[in-house]
Amino acid sequence: MGPGRLLLTAVLLLAQEAPPEASEYCGRLEYWNPDNKCCSSCLQRFGPPPCPDYEFAENCGFSDYGDLITHPFQECSPGRCNPDGAELCGPCGGGTTASTPATPALSRGGSRSRCRERPVPTKGYCPLTPGKPSAPSSPASSSSSQTSDRDVSQEALPSFVLPLVLVLLLSWAVTVILLLALRTHLCRPKGTLEALETGKAGKEVSLLPLLSKELSSLASQPLSRLLDELEVLEELIVLLDPEPGPGGGMSCGTTRHLAARYGMPATWSTFTYSLRPSRSPLRALIEMVVAREPSASLGQLGAHLAQLGRADALQVLSKLG
Repeated sequence: MGPGRLLLTAVLLLAQEAPPEASEYCGRLEYWNPDNKCCSSCLQRFGPPPCPDYEFAENCGFSDYGDLITHPFQECSPGRCNPDGAELCGPCGGGTTASTPATPALSRGGSRSRCRERPVPTKGYCPLTPGKPSAPSSPASSSSSQTSDRDVSQEALPSFVLPLVLVLLLSWAVTVILLLALRTHLCRPKGTLEALETGKAGKEVSLLPLLSKELSSLASQPLSRLLDELEVLEELIVLLDPEPGPGGGMSCGTTRHLAARYGMPATWSTFTYSLRPSRSPLRALIEMVVAREPSASLGQLGAHLAQLGRADALQVLSKLG
């Protein structure tokens, strides 16, 4: 190892062991407030030393940059005591020690002003075991009870709010997914064959004639014919227009669902349903489809009803075959 390396090692060791420099602006019992550019009292910040035979560290352990580099309180040196919680220790057996006034120190720019005074906090709880005086393990552990609760809450707020927001968002997403799955399960139309085989009232419907004869004959007939067949139209209106009230179950295969299969927006369905009972939503839908697509057939309507599982309405429509 060369001389240069030995010199560098010695400088580093001295730098590590060197005690923190005292404040350039404030006295022994004050610390520099870099935000307000003034000297604040250690007593007004932390309150009296909570444990017997402890005193304030120089500048309360703060650097002039606002960093807490040592614990605010330190044990009295040998031969000095502080049983009454004064700011500084005094000779043992000498009674109560008067606090040293915190006079700002002179700096390059002259004397510094003192910060606005505030009430002195009450003496805190001593964390040390009686008969075993020892310095607390870390400055943060003992100074946390002396510092304001507002600083602690501000630091803990972000770490508490973010997980809470994530949990709420996740719960909301799961609830929406479950509701959609439940609606899909309840409103899932029966298969075409099953819908045609079993009517709404449980009566058997002849499957083959409906598939082959009636539906094939309906495929060649225009949808506009339904507007002339008032008896059949009224029966379909009674079956398809009603929706359950507030206490009813989930509605499936109504005129609202039929309109969606014809490509009508939900706002249109809401508007037409608002006109009841003076105007039927099913009649309005058929008139809209015929006006927009004159080539629409009864067979297409029958296919939509079969896909919605409305075998009862399909049986009524088959009367036009």
